[in-house]
Amino acid sequence: MSGPFLLAFAASFVIGPVTYATLLRATPRGTAFGLLAAGTVAAVLGAFALRQPAPVASLACLWFAWVLAITLFVLALRRRLGTSPAWRPSFVTGLLATTLPWFGLATAQMVMS
Repeated sequence: MSGPFLLAFAASFVIGPVTYATLLRATPRGTAFGLLAAGTVAAVLGAFALRQPAPVASLACLWFAWVLAITLFVLALRRRLGTSPAWRPSFVTGLLATTLPWFGLATAQMVMS
């Protein structure tokens, strides 16, 4: 496994879930939703801006936008469900969803080699 591939693995399975769990500690208010939405849009725009000069940085921005979007979705669910027993499965599903970009990258790597 090459260095960048190992870094992507660590980012997907360590940094992504930790970022998600940290951001989910926010109280589900309008400001948290606004900041997460703005961060998601900024990360996507950054990915488009970096597409040609730095493709790896562009992928990192897209990955970060994915983590922010998942966090935004689960935060909205938390606001809707409150302290319902369904909160725990939605938290775990979001935690697992942060790792999904790794499988796309691994599949693309497998197809290319």
